[in-house]
Amino acid sequence: MKNASTILIVDDQESSRQVLRGLLINDGYNLAFATNGEEALRQAEELMPDLILLDVMMPGMNGFEVCQKLRLDPKLSEILIIMVTALDDKRSRLRGLEVGADDFVNKPVDAAELKARVKTITRLNRHRRLRSLELQAERDRTRAILEALGEAVVVTDIDGYIQYLNPATVALTGFSVEEALGQDWRLWQTEETQVKLKTQILTTLFAGETWFGEVINRRKDGSTYDAALTIAPLFTPANHTDPAIMGFVSVQRDITPLKQAERSKNEFVSNVSHELRTPLSVITLLSDNLDGLYDRLDDAKRRKMICDIQKHTESLNNLIGDVLEISRIDSGRIAMDREVLNLTQLAKEQVEEILPLVHQKGQSMQVMGKKPLNILGNRAQLQQIIRNLLNNAIKYTPDNGEIICTCALLSVPDPNVGPEFYRQWPDYSELTPGKWATLRVIDNGAGIKDDHVPHVFERFYRAKAQQNIRGTGLGLSISRDLVNLHNGHIAVASKLGQGSVFAIYLPLIKAQ
Repeated sequence: MKNASTILIVDDQESSRQVLRGLLINDGYNLAFATNGEEALRQAEELMPDLILLDVMMPGMNGFEVCQKLRLDPKLSEILIIMVTALDDKRSRLRGLEVGADDFVNKPVDAAELKARVKTITRLNRHRRLRSLELQAERDRTRAILEALGEAVVVTDIDGYIQYLNPATVALTGFSVEEALGQDWRLWQTEETQVKLKTQILTTLFAGETWFGEVINRRKDGSTYDAALTIAPLFTPANHTDPAIMGFVSVQRDITPLKQAERSKNEFVSNVSHELRTPLSVITLLSDNLDGLYDRLDDAKRRKMICDIQKHTESLNNLIGDVLEISRIDSGRIAMDREVLNLTQLAKEQVEEILPLVHQKGQSMQVMGKKPLNILGNRAQLQQIIRNLLNNAIKYTPDNGEIICTCALLSVPDPNVGPEFYRQWPDYSELTPGKWATLRVIDNGAGIKDDHVPHVFERFYRAKAQQNIRGTGLGLSISRDLVNLHNGHIAVASKLGQGSVFAIYLPLIKAQ
């Protein structure tokens, strides 16, 4: 019978086994038999019976020894055992209790007593097992939920030693389950977080309350991350007469990108405020002087002050324009209109417009490349990219310097190119396979220090050695964002004192 309780009868005497079988066979149980202790242990492991009727007096391994071995086996320790014994002395019963027997039946067996004891104990055991299965199912369900969570969950005991961590914790911290289990929960805490642990977190938790906050933790590789952390105390079950804290559960979420965005926003606002304040202060000072000293100034000085006001007004206007452009990019409100354009022609048009500024500084500017390079893009945005690169080269190239603007078609990969080619076209090796329309601007200007090169496309970034050169520090950042909107790539290579190379790579298309 599928759902009937299984009873293992252990007795070395055939007559005793048959007596017990005759008493129980018609009560709906699944009966199994063993003739000695070794066989009883094998049968118990194979059948996992609900109850064992265990004879005490057997040759070899007696019933007390069998019972003791069953209780020492974690898998079999919960099986209920009724010892069937002809021994009626107190000492034998005490020994049976010591080795783990649940009940006793005396020989000769009283049929009514045996049936009643077996029925009661199997019913209770069936209920216990069902409850155990329900609890295990609930534990499995809880574990499955924790395993699927994107947040890092850690459970510790009252002393803070880790008892459980989910896969998200492994992914976040870099510590494997084997490395973290049994370790102090300060495993990934920085000194700053440990100070909070001592002064704030533990005080809140041992008061029976939940702590919420932000901390900085450290991964296995030593890198740090910002985490939104929630820690709550775990209490003993509600049926305990005096519930107490038995451990803690913590949930942490990596908020490093949010904190970086917040820091970038604050830095951006600070930089914008500073950049706006400088030309406004100068304009205010010059206009006040012009107003107060107008009658005492000759025409040359008046004209000089007016030119200075116009120059700083232009800087202010450029900054506002750049800030508005960044705002449109960040909010997704930038124009997405696309048309087929010739990159080579766009470059020539921008060079023509900027030549007066080139000649004003006594510089030379060459445009190389005649082949049409068809791309799908927004005309105004591409013009702005090219203009920003050209203006940047002009600003950081000394008077009488040389600037070369090259348009070319590149195939990736190209087995015919060598190391020198890679130096001339920065980040070429990082491009995805295909054909690319490219524009490169080379100057022989001041160049950039190696440690500054990775930062040149950051907003408001300007190398300290170049702070005397006018500009907002936003042009290259805007160019990078606009190139990204065109599914392209922008790169830079530079050597201090030797000049810089800026290149943009845009997907080539066939002319429509």
